[in-house]
Amino acid sequence: MVSDIVLTSALRSTLLSLQRTQSTIDTITERLASGKDVNSALDQPQNFFSAQALNDRASDLSRLLDGVGQNLRTIEEALAGAEAIGNLIDQAEIVAQTSKDLITSGQTDPNLVEKTVNITPPSLSSQILAGTPDSYFRLNEAGGSAGDSGFNAGAPVNTTNFGGPTYGATALYSNGGGTSVNFDGNNDRIRVSDAAHINTTTTPFRTVELVFNADDTTGRQVLYEEGAGVNGFTIYIDNGLVRVTAEDDQGGQRFADLDISAPIVAGQTYHVAFVFDGPGDTFEGFLDGVSMGGPVGITSEGTFPSHSGNIGIGAADDGVQFHDGEANGPGFFFDGRISDVAIYNRALPETELLNHASSLNASTSTRYFNKQFDSVLDQIDRLAIDAQYRGINLLTGEDLTTNFNEDRSSTLVTRGRDLRTNALGITNFNFNDIDDIDEILEQLRDAHAEVREYVTTLTSNLGILSSREDFTRETINTLKAGSDDLIVADQNSEGAKLLAAQTRQALGTTALGLAAVSQASVIQLF
Repeated sequence: MVSDIVLTSALRSTLLSLQRTQSTIDTITERLASGKDVNSALDQPQNFFSAQALNDRASDLSRLLDGVGQNLRTIEEALAGAEAIGNLIDQAEIVAQTSKDLITSGQTDPNLVEKTVNITPPSLSSQILAGTPDSYFRLNEAGGSAGDSGFNAGAPVNTTNFGGPTYGATALYSNGGGTSVNFDGNNDRIRVSDAAHINTTTTPFRTVELVFNADDTTGRQVLYEEGAGVNGFTIYIDNGLVRVTAEDDQGGQRFADLDISAPIVAGQTYHVAFVFDGPGDTFEGFLDGVSMGGPVGITSEGTFPSHSGNIGIGAADDGVQFHDGEANGPGFFFDGRISDVAIYNRALPETELLNHASSLNASTSTRYFNKQFDSVLDQIDRLAIDAQYRGINLLTGEDLTTNFNEDRSSTLVTRGRDLRTNALGITNFNFNDIDDIDEILEQLRDAHAEVREYVTTLTSNLGILSSREDFTRETINTLKAGSDDLIVADQNSEGAKLLAAQTRQALGTTALGLAAVSQASVIQLF
């Protein structure tokens, strides 16, 4: 057996020395091949793991550097787009000024085109719903009834018909009017039961609005009332007038028999409303969005008290307040049609009520558009949409976030700005009117200032990202250099070591041969 072969002490020592020399040569060869003095944790654990941490961070920053570079391109694209939009705005200003000069000199601009424009505002029902009423009786919808919960938006409330009011009657207005409810003036009415969100709790504010068309304006006819003989609000017709009134007959501070009115005629549709503002101590009535007088100063203790007695639409359901005192119900039946009864526990501003009143009928207008101006505006919108990079478009309002370190604690958010014409406030007025053209020119100047301001913002962000990109690149180089300091081998030193080891190996091989010869001589003696 090979294991039974006996080697002399000298031969075994020489062989072990050769094995160690070969191991040294292998280690040096690996260092020269890899270029690293430390190739594993076994070589030098502290340096190996420290270098690995530095390389890992450099790798993370390299990935972030790619993102910074791509975000730079996004901002550059947006900057180019914004500058181009600024140039187009300048062009639009030239077109508008030219048109103004022609009209001023009595000439006709050949680029003008006459168009009939639909200027109909949003429907009343959509505006009311957007205003979140506490109760909205949508009596402008066909096929319903007072007990139909689908006709009440807001908190649920019970309703009851009396006398047979006719649902699905002719619409009171053309812009989404649908239908209305017809009251015969004899015994028709709708009762809205007491409800906490309408009348059985105190409220600092109250607004009620409705649309009506009276077949007859003589006598006293209740359109809407809540409360009874002590406290309440009322909207009613009184011999050719529409009146709103309120009374607070409780507490230490009281007011009573408010009288706010405006004339009306039979057969015409009106929008009527009242607004109670407790903290402001005022009460005001509006007809077609215009104040009927006031606001009337009151002393309300900041709120209006609870007032039971149900709510009546088309007549007084119980006791009722008038400008000249109280009366009992049911009675004071309305002869005509009502739709869109909305109740709010907030004070609607006059502008909102005017918008509601102005929305009843569809309307058109003849405008003169400028073909060249329209073309430039269209190109502004198209350019803003096209100025995107990899699906991110700063010029349509999208934001861009750039991360500068691994844990995302250092970032820069580049805010988007919508530079399309509508967002810039550029509207196409009547180009046949000097005042409208002046308004267009003013809008263009404002838009140009906004675009310039955004160009400055983008340029600043571009400079920041460029500086951070250079800094990150230098940081990566520093980290890699630090890693190399810990693990990279000195090629000259390792080469010298390899040469010395190879020489030692050659000498060891010679020594091994001599030892073998000596052992053979000993064997021959025996």
